[in-house]
Amino acid sequence: MEVEGITTFSDPPTTSYRYALKLENDKLSIWMEDRTTKKQWYKGAMAKADYVTSANSVTDASVGDYLKCFQDALDGELDETGDIQRTLEFRTGGALRLSFSVKFRVLRSMRVAKYTFKLDSVSVERIDVLESKLRDLQEELEKGGKVHPVKFTTSKKNGSILLWSPIVVGEFASTSLDGDVQIVREGIYNIAVIVNLVCHNQNQIVQLLMNDELLQMVYATYCGYGTSVSLNTTERLEKNDKLTIRCDCNLSGTSDLTITRLGN
Repeated sequence: MEVEGITTFSDPPTTSYRYALKLENDKLSIWMEDRTTKKQWYKGAMAKADYVTSANSVTDASVGDYLKCFQDALDGELDETGDIQRTLEFRTGGALRLSFSVKFRVLRSMRVAKYTFKLDSVSVERIDVLESKLRDLQEELEKGGKVHPVKFTTSKKNGSILLWSPIVVGEFASTSLDGDVQIVREGIYNIAVIVNLVCHNQNQIVQLLMNDELLQMVYATYCGYGTSVSLNTTERLEKNDKLTIRCDCNLSGTSDLTITRLGN
């Protein structure tokens, strides 16, 4: 049994978290991710006795019932008068303290059960970050958000720097003077590059740079005649970030840089 969703712990604007609750062999696991920083926390293989005590136990409740209760706590509205509350605290060493407070009415009396979990910080590989970004993008697309690709073209370069056509739109600005495409609006972007070229030497490369730092690189095929190479990546870009394409080879025809803003 596994459930997942998105939750917050204060009124917007605020950080949102992706969560997953999993029950396997009656052992509960909790995973959370900061959707902005992509930091992750996890606590796994918890037996019922690890989170249920005499003070918070519910008569005849199964581990599945508790999981559903925790899901309701994470999915519920942020209402201080509600029956289910959730809080999140940052602890020393990067851990999180996740707490639920649940009100139960028994006859004419009110009982409050509290459940607390310490989630440990986990290391995140670059591939995990990219997968998380793709999930965010898929959610944006499923919401029906419109995407508007912007295409820059060129057949010129200065040294090894491609000089893109001058464009000023809502999200980007390019003057064609220095080869930089400046980001005007922060967000998550797909960057697609097609460079048409002719290489006359081996080990010549095409590079995608952000703020002069390498994002992606590809070796161009040494063949002595016209060919093309492509680069494609999805990245979170901040306001005033600059994208640059560097190519060691001679250009052949027109090359394209297509940037699509996919979401916040």
